[in-house]
Amino acid sequence: MPKIATHANGMPSWVDVMVETSDQRQAVMDFYSSLYGWTWEVGGEEMGYYSIANLDGEPVMGVGQGPGGAGAMVPYFTTDDLDASIARAKELGGNVFMGPQVVGGAGAMALVADPTGAVHGLWQAADFKGFGVVYEPGAPGWFDHASNEPDKAAAYYSGLTGHGLIEPEPGMKVLANGEQWFASISQNQVPERPAAQWNSIYIVDTLDAARNKVRALGGTIVLEEMPVPGSAISVFVEPVMHSAITITGAGHPEE
Repeated sequence: MPKIATHANGMPSWVDVMVETSDQRQAVMDFYSSLYGWTWEVGGEEMGYYSIANLDGEPVMGVGQGPGGAGAMVPYFTTDDLDASIARAKELGGNVFMGPQVVGGAGAMALVADPTGAVHGLWQAADFKGFGVVYEPGAPGWFDHASNEPDKAAAYYSGLTGHGLIEPEPGMKVLANGEQWFASISQNQVPERPAAQWNSIYIVDTLDAARNKVRALGGTIVLEEMPVPGSAISVFVEPVMHSAITITGAGHPEE
């Protein structure tokens, strides 16, 4: 399958996590730096110290700081028309609880709770397009929505993004932009996770080495290994905010 065009309309183009304190922000940054070899650019006070992780100089993830930061991973879907996407999210049963909000010269955003309760963002880019590298070790390679109501989630995201749904195996639906697969929607298999949540899946060279490093850094593996089409994944929670993220072997799940 072709690689996804992460900056195209309706495609996932960024992911971040919000924490409450500067100590938590630094601890999250330290954890992921050690795990994936990332370096960080820390924003100024006027930007809420929003910090961007870079892999070989290319952006791969953000960490924000503010009251109520819950530590959940939030993917952002690119939109060419933020106002129209907000209206569409509401029509489909989403709860828009932040935005539209201009983010300096970078772009404009909104945050939405989908009908299952999982949070996602909408991003209309200006100077900042999103991910600078994908499908490389230490970079994003896939996105997974897990909930106890996968059919409801699948209908919502297909309607919101305008992309189709396929079912490569029973119980798993995949959002696809033509031949480009970019996100799976499935039944929650990990009791330790919230009932509805997006996971970001990052590429690693080998799962065994990545799991060992997660444990050495104080993280917890909550799903040891599960085969997915073309790959295998492990799920861990980091030791600071206990948010879940997924690591995958070489390649990405749909290959």
